[in-house]
Amino acid sequence: MLLFLLLALVWRAGSCGLAHLQVVAVENVLKRWQQSGQLTSERDLELALKGIDRAIALHRNNPYQLSLKARLLEWRAYASPEAEGRTADYRAALALYKEAAELRPMWPQTWAEMINVKLNLAEVDEELQAMIRRADKVGPYTPAVHSAIVRGGYAMQQLYPFARPPLLEQHLLRGLTDRRSHADIQRLVQEYDQRVSACRAIARAPEPRPRLRICGT
Repeated sequence: MLLFLLLALVWRAGSCGLAHLQVVAVENVLKRWQQSGQLTSERDLELALKGIDRAIALHRNNPYQLSLKARLLEWRAYASPEAEGRTADYRAALALYKEAAELRPMWPQTWAEMINVKLNLAEVDEELQAMIRRADKVGPYTPAVHSAIVRGGYAMQQLYPFARPPLLEQHLLRGLTDRRSHADIQRLVQEYDQRVSACRAIARAPEPRPRLRICGT
């Protein structure tokens, strides 16, 4: 019995070690794509997907590994020339993020990622709003959450011009105050043409106010 237990522990340790090697390789690929803003090659994508599938097979129910596969699918969707393929990959990524969130519900990055996938699918609905509320609850000062909620709020305003998303201004100000998310928030303000509303929100904020270059402050 003791020998069986020892063998099981050795196998478990070996499986986790092999899974970790696959995860590191995928992380490195994703980092390269993030830095270059594009896929390096279709073969890199294929190898990365095979690697993360091996890691998931070795270490099932690992939320981080599920999230890594979701990110790979997002990149494939981003690079796909076909709308149908993009939609299928985004939906598959969203399903993986949801699975990861069930396993690790308090991890704010996952909720931010789900918000962004919903927006990539152009699904501005009740589910998106529920994700925004959840992201705010579990990650009120997380840079990725600031960016995702601001993007979601601006997307809502594009569809419903008179809407006032309740968490938008709060995370706009927090995101601009946090140097880790400041540049991304400024990019979103410009991308969604929200300079006037952003500058007004800053003007209403108590001192010390965040700075935004386009406001001339």
